[in-house]
Parts: sequence; structure tokens; C-alpha cells
Amino acid sequence: MKFTFFLLLFFLSFESSSQQHSVVDYLSPYQVVSQYVSVNGFPDKLKYFCCELYQEWDADSTLGQHLPKNVLRSPQLIFQDSTHATVAVWLYDSVLSVDVYFYLIKKKVWTIYAARSLVMKAAATNEINRLDSIPINDRGRKYKKNKLYSFDFEYENLKLWNASDTVLANYFRSHKKIFFKLHTVLAQKGFLTNDSLVVNGINNKKIRKLADRVLIRNFEYDKMYPGCIFFLIGGLLDNTVGYLYQPNSQKLPLLTEKHYILIKSLGSGWYLFKTT
Repeated sequence: MKFTFFLLLFFLSFESSSQQHSVVDYLSPYQVVSQYVSVNGFPDKLKYFCCELYQEWDADSTLGQHLPKNVLRSPQLIFQDSTHATVAVWLYDSVLSVDVYFYLIKKKVWTIYAARSLVMKAAATNEINRLDSIPINDRGRKYKKNKLYSFDFEYENLKLWNASDTVLANYFRSHKKIFFKLHTVLAQKGFLTNDSLVVNGINNKKIRKLADRVLIRNFEYDKMYPGCIFFLIGGLLDNTVGYLYQPNSQKLPLLTEKHYILIKSLGSGWYLFKTT
């Protein structure tokens, strides 16, 4: 009887240990990133990092522990298939606001191998500060006299360029009808008969008027991804942000840490995109 009892205890202990090990080993991409940015730390973290994140092997704390405790952390799964995943985290408080994208690969466990964020946003902040320094009386016709855009467009566009993904997504949804109309007019005017023609759409007065209403600076295409129309908000060099229209999700750009660092669905064939 005692032998049977102790044997049962041993079995239950082994089973419990195996289950706990299994839970740890099968953390989802969302869970891995959530623990990494958690203020509570990430026990047994070493096996969840590789490649660009190899420094974590020697670090005695995590990103989440380095951040001030009042910083809010809002993770969201952006993409996942059987081998790759992308998780976005919005880090913010009354001063800080930054979106960070973590890229994971499935090995024995889901492993973070790279992290990215839109760079050169400081340029937008500096330009906003410059605009703030312009006297109010010089912000009207006098400003636009030698400029392509009005003062108000420049100011609001730069704020949008510098905004969080949450703000960018909400902005699109609140102006969705105008974006659809903008796409319709581009098609009606023949600028979508060939992808390369879309860059000329901004020169059409009706299209330009609509684009100004939703703070779009230009339209772009990518010959690597036919049929994708990019509505550009702003950026510098390869570091851009805007909205993408592609009704066929199978033809979207590849989401990686190398170029298209974010492609987030907004519904009805529209996406928020960022590049680096």
C-alpha cells in the first residue's frame, strides 16, 4: 500500500513537472514578447533569443525591467504562420510613445531574432518645432507662397508621421470614406492601369485635393509587389510610413525586419505599413 502511494506521488510529481515544462516550451509568440517587455522579468529567457538578440544571453535583466515602471506596454500579434511571427509592442506614457516590432522564428521554441522600429522620427519632431517657431501671421498665404503644401497640412502631416500605430489606425478608420474615394478617383483617372502611373496621380487637382484632406503626400508603387498602391504619409530615405491598398492578401509585401517592418490590417484590403 505504501509503495503504491509513493509510486503514485512520484508519478503525479513527474507529470506535473512535465506539464510545467511543456507550458514553458510552448509559449506563443505573443507570450514570449509579452514576458520580454514585462516589468516582472522573463525567467528562463535564454532559449528565447538568438541572432541580433544574442546580447540577452549575458544580460541580467530584460527590456521590460529597464523601462520605467510607469511605461505602459501594449503587445499585439501582427502575423503568425507555422515558422515566423511578428509581434508589435506600443510602449507609452505621458512623454514616451514608441512602437517596437519583434520578429520570431519557430525553432524548438518561438525565438526572437530581431527587433525594429521606425527610425528618423526625430526629423519630424524637429520640423514640428521649426513650424512652431514661425509667427502666426506668417503661417497663411505667405507660408504657402513658395511651398508645395500649406502650413496646416505640413503641421498635421508631420504629427501623423510621428504618431503611434494606434493613432494611425484610428485616423484611417475615421477617414475611411475619403480613402476609398481617393482610390476610386485614381482608378477613374487612369492612374491604376499601370502601377508606375500612380506616382503621377498627385499632380491631378481633384486627387491632390482629396489627398490633402487625409494628409497624404504622395502615391508610390513597388515593382516587387504588383498591384500594391502605397499612400505615403511621410518619412526619410527608406524609412517611410503610410497606408497600403491591396485587396488580395496573398499579394502583400513580405513582412520582415529587412524592409517592410510593419503591415497591419485595417480591413477591406487596407493596411498600415512601415519600411526601414
